Amino acid sequence: MNRCIFLLIGLISLIFQAQTKAQQLSPDATVSILTCNPGNDVAEMYGHSAIRVNDPATGIDAVFNYGVYSFEKPHFLYRFAKGQTDYLMIGLRFSSFWPEYEQSKRTIYEQVLNLPAEGKDKLFQALMENAKPENREYRYNFFMDNCATRVRDMIERNAGVPVQFSDNHPMESYRDLIKKFHHSFRWFDLGIDLLVGKKAEQPVTAYGQMFLPEYLMDQFARAEITMDGKTQPLVRETRALFEYPNNKLNSSLPWPTLVFGIIFLLVARISIRSYLRKQKIYWPDYLLFTLTGLDGLIIGWFTLFSEHPAVSPNYNLLWALPTNLLFAGIWAIKKWRSKTRYYFWIAGAALLLSFVSGQQFNPAVYFIILTLLTRVVLNLFPDRK
Repeated sequence: MNRCIFLLIGLISLIFQAQTKAQQLSPDATVSILTCNPGNDVAEMYGHSAIRVNDPATGIDAVFNYGVYSFEKPHFLYRFAKGQTDYLMIGLRFSSFWPEYEQSKRTIYEQVLNLPAEGKDKLFQALMENAKPENREYRYNFFMDNCATRVRDMIERNAGVPVQFSDNHPMESYRDLIKKFHHSFRWFDLGIDLLVGKKAEQPVTAYGQMFLPEYLMDQFARAEITMDGKTQPLVRETRALFEYPNNKLNSSLPWPTLVFGIIFLLVARISIRSYLRKQKIYWPDYLLFTLTGLDGLIIGWFTLFSEHPAVSPNYNLLWALPTNLLFAGIWAIKKWRSKTRYYFWIAGAALLLSFVSGQQFNPAVYFIILTLLTRVVLNLFPDRK
């Protein structure tokens, strides 16, 4: 299936290049940025950006799209986790681009750029060069090098005139920026918060925020160019090609927080009641330390081996200690419990350190930490006589 998709992409690209090869733009050609609203799938939740070149005089109406996965290399899922995902830039006719978004009811906004004729032609030729099979592949980096930043960089480098972006947008962290798009994907939001570490808390300038298509659109609306000695807006006109409600505004209940909040209350109730009744229970320890140890192995792998930005350091490892898994196995052996009880001191200290690590945790994680602390305290507390 993946090979068929890749061959289809290659065929579309070859047909497109054959139709537009060696063409020059007419003076009436327009260059614009297309910004597509977020969709209902995880892969669509941040929206999308592309460049459109429209020249009715020559019959060119092309979209240059930097958001196509490359399935050519093997072990796609492993490479994706490792941060070695390659994307493609392909050129295709606009008539082949927009139906997907209309069918999924995602608004497409078009910002027509105010560029000189030589700038339009220079940009078009650069895009055609970039779309060649030997040039179209690039190493994807969500925060630094993606479908939106490539659009910004190509226009900035080939506009033919200097482009000045505004820097008066408030600085926000990478984590805060992406969480604005997670309202309909609460479990995915938890997963991202588990894997993205402390570096995601660093503030991002207005220029850096353009890795998100919505922010790219906003910054281009504020941008200016200097042409013929005069400062002018970079965007000449903004219009909606078709318009639907923004899926980013959809929201759902914070299910992970509710689920782990209920688990905390149940474990706390069971643990306190057993203590007051002078009963010792161990199954919560086996379950909690096994699951958090497994979490720690996954988070630790990403921290050590993934090339994704901002995954290291990750202080989720303070509550999801990989050693918890080993401890759970040893704690299950009755004769060794008295010798391994000191581990609760280590786990408790790590849990307390997590509160002052400076890393923002998902709200659900705080309930996980409180659940673990409940078991740590009761195992360290003297038995009732």
